[in-house]
Amino acid sequence: MSTTSPHTAEPGRARASTASTTPAPSAPRGRALAVAVLMLAVAMDMLDASVVNVALPTLRGDLHAGGAALQWLLAGYTLAFAVLVTLGGRLGDLFGYRRMFLIGTAAFTVLSLACALAPDPGTLVAARTAQGAAAALMVPQAAALLQLMYAPHERAKAMGLLGPIAGLSAALGPLVGGLILRADLFGAGWRPIFLVNLPVGALALAAGTALLPRGRASHETRLDAHGTVLAVVALTSLMLPLVEGPGRHWPVWTWVCLAASVPLLGLFAYDQRTRARRGAATLVEPELFRLRSFSAGLAVSLLVEAVLGGLSLTTTFLLQDGLGLGAAAAGLATLPMVAGMVVGVAVLAEPLIPRIGRHVVTAGGVALAAGLFALAWPVHHYGPACSVWALLPGLTVAGVGLGLLMGPLFAITLQDVGAARAGTASGTLESVEQLGGALGVVVVGAVFLRHVDAGVPSAFGWGTAAALGVLAVAVALVPLLPRRFRSEDELGLEARPEG
Repeated sequence: MSTTSPHTAEPGRARASTASTTPAPSAPRGRALAVAVLMLAVAMDMLDASVVNVALPTLRGDLHAGGAALQWLLAGYTLAFAVLVTLGGRLGDLFGYRRMFLIGTAAFTVLSLACALAPDPGTLVAARTAQGAAAALMVPQAAALLQLMYAPHERAKAMGLLGPIAGLSAALGPLVGGLILRADLFGAGWRPIFLVNLPVGALALAAGTALLPRGRASHETRLDAHGTVLAVVALTSLMLPLVEGPGRHWPVWTWVCLAASVPLLGLFAYDQRTRARRGAATLVEPELFRLRSFSAGLAVSLLVEAVLGGLSLTTTFLLQDGLGLGAAAAGLATLPMVAGMVVGVAVLAEPLIPRIGRHVVTAGGVALAAGLFALAWPVHHYGPACSVWALLPGLTVAGVGLGLLMGPLFAITLQDVGAARAGTASGTLESVEQLGGALGVVVVGAVFLRHVDAGVPSAFGWGTAAALGVLAVAVALVPLLPRRFRSEDELGLEARPEG
């Protein structure tokens, strides 16, 4: 194994770890169970992030929560996750992926209990925001641990599950939340939507302790405190107005924060490059961005998540306000999209990747566009009288497109990143995806809301057009991605065992 210096590696290639050994891959059965643990944790995070949406009216009545508290129930989680996930990935690199995964999962589970027991809106908002921070520690370790458990030529199939599992879980969140609220378990109202995390988290902890491998990036245990502070300030300046701006009609402070985020992000990038040249510890390793697959994958992922974030908003308005469905019925109506995503990932993506490489992403974009057209046409034609049944073909085809996009894209983005830097890279990717989702809500949501006075069906058409525009840019960037997945001989980079 190469012992190339961290700061003199050949441009365009991922660096090897400073150590040379890797935990032996688990037996196929044990490894499959370990992957299931990681997917369970990712699913728990995404379900929790979206399940609260349908409970907001109940929370408002039960806790007498005002509009600001309800906004922060959603925004606090998203903001904490997006700002801290890069740090979470770096902590995994430094102190061990398994260790950080277990700590994050334990914190997430305990904070779920704190949410369920919250006596007032302030306590619930604080617990939800802390949950987002715990998720930022837990989630990026999933990709890093998959890098440890699979050889490079095997990773596409395993890592291709991460994006779709996250998307499926987010899509199922409103349905799960609606069903739990309807059941009114133990007469506890909204509280069981958080209590369901307790057995799931306990299972993930027990199984993770027994099955997950020990591994980290290198012997270095220093953390870039200066870069961490800069990153948190810069990302907060960027994300906070994107999360809060639409609901508050873009007051002056949101524009000030957005303007300030540009030089702050530039200062952070300069700081990281300078520290890397000196051989000092960094939060995000600048050399990662020399990898074409990583940089291009981040750009495409940003835009794909923007499309998904925008569509989640407009579809929710269409089903509930436009067609008059309740929360549970609206969740059930999206099941064809969920089924389509499963088909896109499990049936189509895997055999297509070795045949057409990066153009699996192109095919996904085309299928998603076709699905959106098939959704918009009956809504435009029938208006408020549109039947849910008329939406099923479009929802299904759109789901297939999302599966073809999200499955390969995650693996393509990280394929040239050695396991030695998997935590940092995964955290960066997760942060970019959160930013993309927020941008989608802002851009597509702004177009939708501008036309909503003409009726939700008309506004949905305009919002769909905006989403298609963003999707077209994403597809145009696909040629920047690598043509194919690299072989094991080309990518023999692994991490060393944890001490």
